[in-house]
Formats: sequence, C-alpha cells, structure tokens
Amino acid sequence: MSSNSGVTPVIEKTYEPDEKNVNGLIQAGFPKEKAEKVLRAIGNENCCGPQIKWLFAHDLERNKARNELKKHESCFTSEHTDYDGYANVWGNQNKQPDAGRCCQSCKDYVPKAPNYYPCNVWVYCPKEQGCFAPAAGEFKYQDCWLKYQHDPIHVHVNMKGEYSAEYRISHPTAPEMVDWTAGVVLTEEEFHRSEGDLNHTWSARSHWRKLLADNNR
Repeated sequence: MSSNSGVTPVIEKTYEPDEKNVNGLIQAGFPKEKAEKVLRAIGNENCCGPQIKWLFAHDLERNKARNELKKHESCFTSEHTDYDGYANVWGNQNKQPDAGRCCQSCKDYVPKAPNYYPCNVWVYCPKEQGCFAPAAGEFKYQDCWLKYQHDPIHVHVNMKGEYSAEYRISHPTAPEMVDWTAGVVLTEEEFHRSEGDLNHTWSARSHWRKLLADNNR
C-alpha cells in the first residue's frame, strides 16, 4: 500500500523585508519585529498601506478584548522621557493643561475603527517654548500624544534623560535633557502581572536615529 496520500503540501511563501520598508513602518509607530513580520508575510509591494492594514487586522480581536478590561489608576509618569508607539491622536489635536490631564485623556480615549487600538501610552510637552524632537514639524506646549504599544509593560523608549554630547553635535538644537513627559496606562491585569514594574526597552526608532546621528558625525 502506498504511503503517498496524494496531497501536495502547501508551502507558505515568505518574503525578505526591505530595510527601507522596515524603517517606514517604524516611523509609522510599529516596532521592528512587527514591521519585519508583516513584510515577511505579505511582501514589500506598495508599502506601507497594505502592510498597516494587515497589522490592524491581526491585532483586532486582541484589542477589542483589551478594551473591555478595567484600567489601573496609575499614570506611571516619567519626566524627560519620550515613548514610542502608534499615534491614535496627534499632540496638536489634543491640547491638555498638564501631564495629569494628558494621562486622563489617554484613559478616556475611545478606540476607533479600523484598528481599535487603545491608548496605553501618552506623551506630553510641558515646555512653554515647545519640545524638541528629531522629526519634521513643530511640537508645541501642551501637545498631548495618545499612543498604542503592543506590550506596555515593556514600554519602548525613543528618548530618555540626558542627550549625549555626540547627539547634540548632530542635532544642534537639542537641549541637554529630553523635553517631554510620558507615561503608561495599564489594565488591572497588566499591573498585577508586572507588579507595577515597567521594563524600559529602547525602541527601534531610537536605534535608527542613533545610527543616523553616528553617520552624520
């Protein structure tokens, strides 16, 4: 009796991520591992609209379930800090009088289609003269960014604390310390699982910016 079942095995095609598209998705607010995952799954063509749509779809049920969970009361406020994340609401569209109200606006945010990303990261500009960021555009006083990260317990950090002398050489307008104040909104389940101890992890965006700074030296 033949052991051949006659069924041809299905081999899923994978693609090699293009570094330019990885960086494009990082700039859109996705972590490097997510960017590489979607590019391997559906390829580099027409990046990055189809890739973002794929990421939205694959997180949809998880996000909807998370939105039903009770939020912990803490804001986990960190001065001189900028957190990464997908921007649900840009800062210039959400002016708040102080960091506490910025955090509350994150807690009050109602997720929307097509991704239903909750707000679990907020970033606030407390400086009357505006806040420095190594990106195009103006970042003004009381801007309150509402963001989403896949794992806020291991929150991804763009900038924190004091800028290095090397960084300020490549970014002459950078201050000595990061201007921003940032925080995290956890669910009660996430708070108890982490015991309130957040693990700060440098974001892919921070490494990419450092590489650009090194190349400009």
